[in-house]
Amino acid sequence: MRATRTATDVRVGDFVLLDGNYLRVRDVRATGGSAHRILHFVGHAPLIMRTPRAVWRPISLG
Repeated sequence: MRATRTATDVRVGDFVLLDGNYLRVRDVRATGGSAHRILHFVGHAPLIMRTPRAVWRPISLG
């Protein structure tokens, strides 16, 4: 399911639209502030997410 999400709503396993591609989030870390998160991907530099972005979240069955 695709939605625009804030940094506090992104989870490990989500796919974030970055540089024209959806990249899978492998780790999420807090920054000094509560509204920002550092997202880590495989094969891409980390992203400090400060604004809402397009996020695709796989549907979990079970």
